[in-house]
Amino acid sequence: MVPRQHRSTVTDQAAMEAVADATASRPLPFWRILLRRGGQLLIIALPLLLLLLFVLYPLAAIILQSIFPHIYDPLPNLEFSLEALTKVFSNSENYLAFFNSLWIGLVTALIACALGTMLAFLARRTDLPLCRSMDTLVWIVFFTPSFLLGEAWSLIFIRGGIPDQYFHFPAPLINGFFSPAGVIFILSLKSFPYVYLSVTAALHWLGSEFEDAARIVGARSWRAWLSINMPLLLPAILAAGLIVFAEALSDFGTAATIAQNSNVILVTYQIYTSINTSPVDFELAASLSLFLFIAIGLALLLQSAILRTRSFQVISGKNKPAHTLALGVWKWPATIFCIAVFVVALLIPLSMCLVLSLLHAFGQGLTANNWTLDNYTTVLANGSDDLDALLRTLWLALTNASVTALVGLPLAFIIKRTQIPGRRVLSLVTLLMIAVPGIILACGYIFAWNAPYLEYIGIGGATGIQFYGTVWVLLAAYVGGSLPYATRLGSGALDQIGQTMLETARVQGASLPQLLMRIVGPLLRSSLVSIWLLVFTGTMFELAASELLYPPGQPTMPVRIIALFDTFKLGPGMALAMLNIGLVTLALVVIRFLPWLARQAMQAQVRRKPIYVPEDQTTEQELRITTSRI
Repeated sequence: MVPRQHRSTVTDQAAMEAVADATASRPLPFWRILLRRGGQLLIIALPLLLLLLFVLYPLAAIILQSIFPHIYDPLPNLEFSLEALTKVFSNSENYLAFFNSLWIGLVTALIACALGTMLAFLARRTDLPLCRSMDTLVWIVFFTPSFLLGEAWSLIFIRGGIPDQYFHFPAPLINGFFSPAGVIFILSLKSFPYVYLSVTAALHWLGSEFEDAARIVGARSWRAWLSINMPLLLPAILAAGLIVFAEALSDFGTAATIAQNSNVILVTYQIYTSINTSPVDFELAASLSLFLFIAIGLALLLQSAILRTRSFQVISGKNKPAHTLALGVWKWPATIFCIAVFVVALLIPLSMCLVLSLLHAFGQGLTANNWTLDNYTTVLANGSDDLDALLRTLWLALTNASVTALVGLPLAFIIKRTQIPGRRVLSLVTLLMIAVPGIILACGYIFAWNAPYLEYIGIGGATGIQFYGTVWVLLAAYVGGSLPYATRLGSGALDQIGQTMLETARVQGASLPQLLMRIVGPLLRSSLVSIWLLVFTGTMFELAASELLYPPGQPTMPVRIIALFDTFKLGPGMALAMLNIGLVTLALVVIRFLPWLARQAMQAQVRRKPIYVPEDQTTEQELRITTSRI
């Protein structure tokens, strides 16, 4: 029986291969060949064109503006000059801003690495009671914008504020918060999720074989962990620390809130003020952006040099499951520590925002007649500027997330699974562009898409296509800032798909669009959903590019929130911020639970569907029941 079945299987397989060979050898009509070639060209050329226009071109514009100060004048001049670069350090205020950003970013990276690594260790390798809910809390902190954290904590410690009315904070505490220490505090709370996510991913592959070897020679569990596992986690910690350093350097939300209130000058706010003052100092903005990018690039090189000094490979065929360390008497202190971190990072600032959104006046305290819903009805009133900003930001976020997810996958496929010349350079470019802050890219858009020479190709001017100064240039900036992230995340997800599966589909005659839509896309559905959520959330809270590029009279929601804060309209500003958080939370719940609800509905429909049983089968079943009774 078994040999016969084996021969049948082999025969069927041979027949299928013969049919496939015959199908492959059959000539296709010319129109189908043209359509296939056109689809492949579109899938390859369109993502590359978007990467060139929306990422590389603006970055090149910054470099050109720095060394050719008059290249974007109405009468362009290609005279080479380093005057703009030397101007950065000739002014003491610019020098101080750059110095403050560097050392604050470094201290923030160290604190975030220590905090994120400790939380990741407690969540993944100990019997901490809160380990299952830790990931959800970290993601909520990750989604919370820095400008909202900065504004909330500033209102908590401001003299005469609601908390101060009840607790009467001492002057040293308030002065200490409104200083570089407060800026570091806010940036550390916002940045430690990067380290947590990176270290938890590394701990997934770190087994217990190294710990067991250390125990054999007499080392205790804690000593084995600190002397062996911690060095092996160094690549993940360094990678996350670099991201934290880059985010701290490029963060504009903190610079526009707590840093400005504390008179701490940061380079991102200097770039913003050089663009938004009269006369506009484009040379200074370009030079500061270039130096900021160089600083982040040097950090990348330093990380690579450190990682090349030794091997950190931990994944092999002999990995053992990791041991769970019993905290013992340290269980409750560790639990209190974790609760305190999330209370400070999440509960206190969001509670402050919610309370302020329900008050008439900030200075009247928590009296009974001060509570109201008028702030929400004001921002949601039909035709109001706040509602327009809310709807505008929503459709920009939806469009950016959809475009980035669809374009990032072909780019990742080109890098990982094709032999197109230059794909290694493309991979390096997408990696480096992750280190480009949003405010630098926004400056590049100002130079690149407001250039006078664009009038000669029909863009701008009185009769050309209006791109700069419209909502479309803002959408392009969102896509350009999100595309490198989506490409790198898609490249990592593609590593999970075997090459033989794609080669088999190619042998069967599948084209590149069919590969992406019918094989790669369905297999990476969860990764695409995660990328979509990350981009959507980032766009809803994006402030740097929005402040520099929003069209006149058409602000986005973060810009509108900051404008309300600056005019001391705290109630409507906080109401708009809570609506923003509510929309992001709703999108997260819908995207995460919609597939589960669909599966439950399908299973319920299958259970309710009547099963048809043939009459002869029913008769046979009745005879068997009767025979068994006899």
